[in-house]
Amino acid sequence: MKIIEPSVELVDDFDAAAIMQKIERAGRVCYKSEGNIKADSAEKFIRAIIKRGHESVIEHATVSFKIICDRGVTHELVRHRVASYCVTGDTIIPSYNSKKRRSAKKRTIETIYKWSLTPKCHAAFQQLVVRSFDEQTHSIVPNKIKNVFFNGIKDVFEVITESGRSLKCTDGHRFFTDEGWKTLAELKPEDLIYVNGLFSLENEDWLRHNYLTLNKTRKQLAEEIGCSESRLYKAFKKFGITKPLSNRPNKHPGHGIKGMFSVEQRADISKRMSGKGNHRYLKNRNDLSASGAYRESHIKFSVCAKTCEYCGAEGNIEIHHIDKNPRNNEAGNIKFLCSKCHHLWHRPYAIGAFKDKILNINYVGQENVYDLEMASPYHNYIANGIIVHNSQESTRYCDYSAGKFGGELTFIKPCFWSDDDENFLLWKATMAQLEKTYLAMRAAGARPEEARSILPNSLKTEIFVTMNLRELRHFLKLRTAKAAHPQMREVALKIYQILVEKLPAVFDDIKP
Repeated sequence: MKIIEPSVELVDDFDAAAIMQKIERAGRVCYKSEGNIKADSAEKFIRAIIKRGHESVIEHATVSFKIICDRGVTHELVRHRVASYCVTGDTIIPSYNSKKRRSAKKRTIETIYKWSLTPKCHAAFQQLVVRSFDEQTHSIVPNKIKNVFFNGIKDVFEVITESGRSLKCTDGHRFFTDEGWKTLAELKPEDLIYVNGLFSLENEDWLRHNYLTLNKTRKQLAEEIGCSESRLYKAFKKFGITKPLSNRPNKHPGHGIKGMFSVEQRADISKRMSGKGNHRYLKNRNDLSASGAYRESHIKFSVCAKTCEYCGAEGNIEIHHIDKNPRNNEAGNIKFLCSKCHHLWHRPYAIGAFKDKILNINYVGQENVYDLEMASPYHNYIANGIIVHNSQESTRYCDYSAGKFGGELTFIKPCFWSDDDENFLLWKATMAQLEKTYLAMRAAGARPEEARSILPNSLKTEIFVTMNLRELRHFLKLRTAKAAHPQMREVALKIYQILVEKLPAVFDDIKP
């Protein structure tokens, strides 16, 4: 058993002068006084706007900390978390509607952020129901957004998965895996992450434009999408898309009437339909129709697999083409999936989840980033069809009996008792007994997520937190006050000492 003190680490050192100049520039744009910017005017300007309460200007700068503390303190910290896991403004946050389980309204996180700032949109923002992930049942559940934050400009990476999903986020962003929540920095290509399981078949505007405006045939559209005509017809039926009879390029007046062609006409048709002119003539696989290619694939591979590659279900196995081209039956393009996983694979916003393989992680530059705070108990949300979470160390999959933890538990020493206090000695004896019981449960076969049920608030936890300066001021005013919880105040004072030394113009008016 280890007993340690809580600690706070500034993750990235920053140029205080540059931050102050940036804040001044943003503020003077609001006041239309850019001409008053001088080499030494930033500090005076910042102190003045803070005194007037115009603190929205200082949201344009953020600071990140790595905090080691007990679990009780992290529960307080997550109420203030902003940007500990950031996504770019074009990230789609799908809604949840139990009556329309296969579709969703898709709003960007930037749009939701603007709603939160606009008084006339407050009612819509408060009623918004989006998607979270239940870690216990691996299902998609409805949840409410408590808050949404803009976290400035940060380095952004793009994650691309095998099913075609992609997400741009910071490297501290967390993804759900079979081993629990992992940050992007901990992941690599070939790793599996859980995703929410639309492509063209679900895009009503695209289908209407191509089928009605461009007057394409069902066969042409099915080939473009890479699906069967029958599946395309189901999409048309769902959206009520019907082409007028006069506008159907593959229909001709009188078609199908007995005796409509003379003997000469039939002979001419027979001549034109010979060889390559015959619709059944196949020169190569690319001449197959989409429906024909799917039919051939199912006949060819129907006996190849009996279990789903993802969930292990037996029976009712379907053939999935990764590139959505049914003519490509190369081994690397074929997957064997049960009907449920196959459905989820094609639908990023269906009510379900499955494991998807990461293909690439690429740095894409710096962009504006945003974050959501979700209502308890599901502190996660669906972003571009991918399940993401905050940056707090999870105890569910941490195996404290394993080697990377030294086979022992680490606890945070309470700040309100001295070493010789009777209460501290009782606390220490209790922690020792809990460690012994935890290790015994693991040895008896209990899984980490089961054995963690006995772990106390005093267990050491690490959390990566980023806040903009305005939120930091709010946090410090609340958590450094003498009425704050002693352990929370202990951590907050450590953060305060770093910030008041680095940015006195922004923080020295706060008196703990």
